[in-house]
Parts: sequence; structure tokens; C-alpha cells
Amino acid sequence: MTDSHAADSPSAPRLWGAEARAVAGVRLKTLSADLPADLTTRVLTPDDADRLHVFRLSVVSSLADPDHYRMAGEVGNFVADHLGDKGLTAGIFRGDRLVAYGAIGLPGPGDANRGRDLGLPEEELALVAHMSSAMVEAPDRGRGLHHRLIAWRLEVARALGRPHLLTTVSPRNHVSWGHLAQHGLYPRRWLQVDKDLVRFLVHRDVRVEPVLDTTTARLVPLERLSGQTDLFAQGGRVWARLSGGDVPGGAAGAERRWYALCGRERIGPDR
Repeated sequence: MTDSHAADSPSAPRLWGAEARAVAGVRLKTLSADLPADLTTRVLTPDDADRLHVFRLSVVSSLADPDHYRMAGEVGNFVADHLGDKGLTAGIFRGDRLVAYGAIGLPGPGDANRGRDLGLPEEELALVAHMSSAMVEAPDRGRGLHHRLIAWRLEVARALGRPHLLTTVSPRNHVSWGHLAQHGLYPRRWLQVDKDLVRFLVHRDVRVEPVLDTTTARLVPLERLSGQTDLFAQGGRVWARLSGGDVPGGAAGAERRWYALCGRERIGPDR
């Protein structure tokens, strides 16, 4: 086993607390490279608990569609867990004002683990990190901050020896899951996370690069996704969010028609 894969072994020691935060801090260069000059980054600490709590409430309360993020789907004390030993959070600031954050969860033995929802073998659960949440204030959306926060968390997970990245996301929040899919995190399952809350279970194993079997590819209009009960049958995934042009009858560019690119993974030596 090479050094690059040694940390991916389920028996390898996991880093927590201050050691994990140090690893995350070194990887901030991924987040800060070519960042707009008015913004700075740092790893959040427990002293930021009130700031993060207020920020999350503000963003969630302003969402045009409340289904895009429902705190009912969270497990545990989100802020305490992701500023303590169970997670890591990076913040993007304008001066002293938090304008975006990305949090990664580090489940330990006995903790809730989305790997079980995917059906990972028990010995792989120690290799799981949760792409728990990322939020950007409305005025700063469209500047690539969400993509930066995804890339930072992927790099931190790799460095911590956690190649399985999982999260849940509303199928209606196609901007969010579309961004995740651009980084290789594809919807793999339907998951009921609360009595009236159904989510995509999104996953990436950074050790492999799945390829779409184009013979199974199909485009599903986003408004029909929730009715596709067989979407993930036989290894199906959602691979991308694609625009199909303007909605007929609407003003040009006023509203786009969006589709999910769906299909099975190509299997075999010619993949």
C-alpha cells in the first residue's frame, strides 16, 4: 500500500479536533486562491458559534423556496458539531461580516453516518465525511463561492483519509445539486430524512471516476424528478443539470428550462 492510500485504510488513525483544524487551515489556499480582493477566508472556531447560527437563520429565512433547505433534516447540534470535534467549517468574510460558509462533518464510531444510507460496508464507514452544508448570502451568489467551498471540503476530506463524501439535498434545489455534480458528487438514492422530507442522497468516492453509460442516458425535466421512483434503479445516477433553452411562451432569457441528465454507470474494462 502506498503512502497516498495508507490514510484511506479503515484501520488508519483518524484526525480530530485541533489536528483536523490544522489540516483544514493548510488547505485554505484552495479556497482563497484568486478570491475577489474584498473577501478573506479562515477556519471558524467555537467562538464563531453565535455568528454562524445567526447567519444560517438569515439565509434560510430568505430562501425563495423553503424546501431548498430544511433544518429538520439535520442531525445533532449543527453549529456545535461543526465548530467542535465532529466537523470543520470555513468562512468567507467581507471585513468582519460572514458572507458564506462550508461545513464538513467527520462522523465517528456510533455517530449518524450517511454511508449506512448508501449501503456502504461497515468497514468503510470510518472513511466517510459529510458535505454537511454550504450557504452564500444572496448578494454574493454567482461569484463562484459555492464551488470554492465544495473544492475546499473535497481537499480536506482527502487529506483526512475520508474518500467517501456524502450529503443530502433537495431535488428542487437544482442549483446546489448541479454544482455538486460538477465536482463528481452525484445523486445516488432517494432518502426520506423526515416524515414529509425526501432528499437526494449525494455521493462521491474520490478514489474512483465513474463514467456515464451513454446508451442509458435520458433527460428528465426538473419538475418531473420527484415522480421518477426508478431513477436510481440498476446503478442509476443524476449526472448533471442541463439547460434546454427558454421556456416556450416566455420572454427570451426570462426563464430557463432545466433538465437532469440521468443514466447508469458504465461497467466493464472499456469504461
